[in-house]
Amino acid sequence: MAKKKEIIKRLDKTCAVCGRRIKVILYKDKTYRGGHYFGKIPLYAKKELKKALKARTHKKRIGNREIELLNKEPKPYKYLEYWECPKCYW
Repeated sequence: MAKKKEIIKRLDKTCAVCGRRIKVILYKDKTYRGGHYFGKIPLYAKKELKKALKARTHKKRIGNREIELLNKEPKPYKYLEYWECPKCYW
């Protein structure tokens, strides 16, 4: 006999790609249904980004590629959740 999942909350989120409304269901066992969650995205102020760029960059080698990394990470003022609806995800 299959156990029934207990619903904690129902959330209304917005798709980051198309702007469509997503109805997400959160369960007690920390799973969810209705959309695809990719984490939180930091938002930076222009002033904070300029400070980080003034601190310059350094080169880092990853495999056969060389990339430039900031010496100082800008401080975010806010985080946004990144959700996608099933249509955009697939």
